[in-house]
Amino acid sequence: MKTLNDLFILDGMKECTVLAGHRGLTRNVKFVNISDTPDVIQFLDKNHLLLTTGYGFQDDTQRMCDLIKQMHALNCTGIIIKVNRFLKKLPDEVKLLADDLAFPIIDLPTDQTLGDLSRHILNYLNDHEAEQLYYALHVQKEFSDMMIKGYSLNSLVEQLGHFLARPTILFNHRGEKMAQSHDFRMDSMKIVEQEIIQKIKEDLNAVREESSFEIPSREHQLITSFPVQSKRQYPSMLVIVDSSTLPYPSSQMAIEQAGNVISFTLIKEQAIDENSRLLKNNFFADLIEMRIHSDEEILSRANYYGIEANMDNICIVCTVDAEGNNYENLQLYEKKVGELHNNIYDQLEDEIINGKMDATLFTKEKYFVMLLQFSHYTETEIKIVTEFIERSQSNIQGDYSVSFGVSNPTQSLSDIPIAYQEAVEAINNGYDMKMTGFINFYKTKEIKELLNAIPRKDLKSLYENTLKSLAYPKTKEDLELVKTIETYLNCQCEISDTSRKLYIHRNTVKYRIKKTEELLNCSFQDPVDSLRVRVALVIGSILDEDD
Repeated sequence: MKTLNDLFILDGMKECTVLAGHRGLTRNVKFVNISDTPDVIQFLDKNHLLLTTGYGFQDDTQRMCDLIKQMHALNCTGIIIKVNRFLKKLPDEVKLLADDLAFPIIDLPTDQTLGDLSRHILNYLNDHEAEQLYYALHVQKEFSDMMIKGYSLNSLVEQLGHFLARPTILFNHRGEKMAQSHDFRMDSMKIVEQEIIQKIKEDLNAVREESSFEIPSREHQLITSFPVQSKRQYPSMLVIVDSSTLPYPSSQMAIEQAGNVISFTLIKEQAIDENSRLLKNNFFADLIEMRIHSDEEILSRANYYGIEANMDNICIVCTVDAEGNNYENLQLYEKKVGELHNNIYDQLEDEIINGKMDATLFTKEKYFVMLLQFSHYTETEIKIVTEFIERSQSNIQGDYSVSFGVSNPTQSLSDIPIAYQEAVEAINNGYDMKMTGFINFYKTKEIKELLNAIPRKDLKSLYENTLKSLAYPKTKEDLELVKTIETYLNCQCEISDTSRKLYIHRNTVKYRIKKTEELLNCSFQDPVDSLRVRVALVIGSILDEDD
């Protein structure tokens, strides 16, 4: 059942003034009765609202007080009276009594008729839901026609603001303004817009759901957000000022119908964006697979996507870890895998924007690829990139973990394929070490890593041919010779440094070096011989690990 307060959304009630009994505005309304006769109480009942000119009380304040007491006893709703018609002013005794009983008395302007107001109220009470439904269908038709004709999002939001007679604004899932009604172009609404944006930033997750909040400049008006779904993981937000008192017959149903059409329009625009994304990914594939042979063409196509020349380029590759029951179960549903990858793409895009990174996002097969550009890639930038990746990983990971591989910097656009391969290799190195949910920076392979890739029999042959009898030292003297040449080479063939580190005399070092050179038939002063022995010593450590 509707309350007396609900009637104020009607056009006929907007100019009315509550003169007394404000606390009773929550009384229910079931029926409207028009009368100026003194015995009107005989025709009133519970939840009845009386409309009168006050003619029967113009010279009898006590009779009016008695009527109020009787109506209150019957639990009537209140009185709407044309005070200026005959009374000119509501008597103080009447006002005090109405306030005491919380019995509403409302002044109706003289230029409005009781009959019209009665009709509006009765239509509202009796056909409220039906009329709202018809109006919602009308709104849906209007908006559907606009969508078919290719109207922009701003036109749709402008039209919704017109239908609702309320300032309306559309935000994307990040809380960025997409469209607004003309109200927000007025200077008086600038502060309202800023306060709404600030509120959204403070609690984005709450505003993404249907919720209401207040802002300082509109203390007595609720600001309401309505989610507008699209292909993204999180909805856009339709924000309406003072939506709790929509003018009749507007209703939340009308907002929902308009929201559905706006949702379809968003999906259509996202489909266009996806086609642009496909073209962008094709360019990246052509670049990585070296199908672009001209530097001029690389520069031209790169500039189209905001990638500049003469910058330090860092390639970051992200992928979902293909381990765990959750991911294996997901693979059974190809559609869900696609949704997961689309969600991760959107989230990475959000992270780039929120982190204010100069980056371009691509996809290549199972990888999400971010190409970051810096004027100079120093320790400061490395810290920025690390914090960016850690924050992105934390925000993206849920039921599924994601890992990142990061390349070394490259200065030329034509070297981006190298950066991509380094980032992929950094990812694969992490998986080789059985890691998940990791961040791995590419490192140039050390000699030991390169030697590990050579067959063991070849390593063993080189080791034995180089160190001869010292390859497998058995006596204490042989062990001391091996330790001495290893230290000597690590000290860049400096006798003093070697003797200091081994705590032996300089002459002892000289003796051992000379003896070792004779055994191995080499000279440590010869760069080739020196390198050969160094490599052999590294091979020895590899062979020891195998044992």
